[in-house]
Amino acid sequence: MLNSPYKKPFITPPNEHPRVMFRRSDKKRIVKNFTHYENRRAYELWQRVCKKDFRQYYDDIKQGRYNLMVCLMIEAKAFEAYIEDDKAKARSIIDNTKMIMQRFSTARNINLMLCRHTGHMVFVASLVYDWLYSYLSADEKEFFISQSEMFLKAGMEVGYPPTRQRDIHSHAHEAQFLRDMLAFSIAVYDERPDIYDFCAGRIMDDLIPFYKFSFSSGIHNQGPSYGAYRQVSALWAQLLFYQMSGQKIFDECVENIDGYYYQTRPDGENLRVGDDCNDDKGGGMAIQYPFTALNFFAAALTGNEHYKKYYFENYYDEIMLPLHYGMDYYKTGVYGEGLYSPVVHLVFNLLTPAFTPKPYEKARFFPYPAGVSIYKDTEKNTLVYMKIGELWCQAHEHYDTGDFQIYHNGILASSSGAYYWWGNNHFYNYDTRTSSHNCLTIRDPEVKTLGTIHSWGNDIEIINDGGTRRPGPTTDYNLEPDLATPWQRDMRMAKVISHTETDEKVEIVGDLSMAYPETTEKVIRKMTFLPKEGQNGIFTVEDDVTAKSEEFIKAFHIHMMEEPKIEGNVVTIEHKGGKLRCTVLEPKNASITAIGGGDNRFTTVGIPVPSERTENRECGWGKVIISPTDKAKTHKFKVQMEILDAEI
Repeated sequence: MLNSPYKKPFITPPNEHPRVMFRRSDKKRIVKNFTHYENRRAYELWQRVCKKDFRQYYDDIKQGRYNLMVCLMIEAKAFEAYIEDDKAKARSIIDNTKMIMQRFSTARNINLMLCRHTGHMVFVASLVYDWLYSYLSADEKEFFISQSEMFLKAGMEVGYPPTRQRDIHSHAHEAQFLRDMLAFSIAVYDERPDIYDFCAGRIMDDLIPFYKFSFSSGIHNQGPSYGAYRQVSALWAQLLFYQMSGQKIFDECVENIDGYYYQTRPDGENLRVGDDCNDDKGGGMAIQYPFTALNFFAAALTGNEHYKKYYFENYYDEIMLPLHYGMDYYKTGVYGEGLYSPVVHLVFNLLTPAFTPKPYEKARFFPYPAGVSIYKDTEKNTLVYMKIGELWCQAHEHYDTGDFQIYHNGILASSSGAYYWWGNNHFYNYDTRTSSHNCLTIRDPEVKTLGTIHSWGNDIEIINDGGTRRPGPTTDYNLEPDLATPWQRDMRMAKVISHTETDEKVEIVGDLSMAYPETTEKVIRKMTFLPKEGQNGIFTVEDDVTAKSEEFIKAFHIHMMEEPKIEGNVVTIEHKGGKLRCTVLEPKNASITAIGGGDNRFTTVGIPVPSERTENRECGWGKVIISPTDKAKTHKFKVQMEILDAEI
């Protein structure tokens, strides 16, 4: 029995079966909706999975390997047996699931995906346990519980009981805890309420108050790639509690996914903000319209027609039934990582009455803790992203305080680097660094390195690029009574001074001084977009920088996909039918240098930091660095960027 330190959860599962994903009273609604036009494809795919034979996958099953299709078959066949109330089908899937669980080996599945694979196995076993509860013997119930606990102890990064990893960020915000372990705790509640008390208790005590704060800005602090997966996991927990009890435990801000609309470029791809799996690891499928599954879950919970419209316009079968069974996460995803299943669709779609919100405005400000303004005009194929970045979240956020990105027909001012492995040299010394973004650096030339990080068995010396500080916690966040308090205390990087969103002007002004405490006395950045000026709008960045020494090197960075042209104080960038004409108005007589291409593609203060993989479709050509040529503590930067159509 688990001895839970958490207070008794205020939501207790009703004493009925099933209760994971739906209640007995939901059966009529679910069956009635099988013929609804929104469910027809999911119904067809469900029937297709039900007809599959486990013997097709005996090689993986006998070897104890995870196989995505095997797990989808367990779920589909268990659902079929429950819906049809068929004793023979129930007995068949129970016996097959027992056989698969007996053979599944955490030792055979040891890799970075162990927690996902093991979690999914426990999840589908929980569905069999709960949906077919009346067909299980006492010995079989004990088998399912003990075997699942063994898997969880061996495979969960959050631990079992779930006491590991921080509640501020980390994999504790993913499916292994918020879907898989929670579903297991609900399924076995009658026999083992202690498991539910521990899992639900941590969610109640820690995540409910923290999510109310961290989701409040409307844009996820882990970026559009990791943020989407972690928000899906939060929505899973919201749905599991809601379907079990009729109550939504998280604040409604957790169900708001408007930020992903604004971070979706007109070409359907997401802005590269923070670590990005969709870009480097997504193959072709996950790169375009990567938020389809997320929009399904949000629509199921809210009935928001914007979310449903996005889902149906960008749906493809592989979201529910991947063609590459047992797929490697680094190609397209594991279950829950941009994927779900036909059964999940049939259960959750049409759960909530539809409503049509007001149309999306072209400009949106996302307040503290984000401090981000985004302008998006789908008719002109234009998106301008402006980040002050008030609170740094660790994990998958980069050191990109003050960043901007510009898209018009193609990405013009871009992010840079190749994220494919968290914690290697390229990750620490290029991809995540301030100098690989459209940001300011202020560098003390006498400080060459910032210390050493031990990562994956290697000691990595961190190059001083003059970027923002690398904040860290001053105490163990797990011991803090109020999770948001230490985060705000330790991770504050900037403050939004003002922001404007009108048809004529979108502007954000921020004080970035606290992001550069070692090198500066003051850093103010103002970003202004005038959408009606010029051909497609004019974007201007103005910086007021006072360094602690006139010897410190100030640099304004712009990254691009193709080699730029420099003529005097004008830099011209072109990519895929878009053009950006950048005029350097300040500092006067600035040094304007292009660095990129070949071995210079990724450099930090002139030091090459190569990537072992460059399949990433938007690694970038390189960058332009703008610096003053005179020595002074205070300098002003002003770069005006006119957005144009490329000449054909």
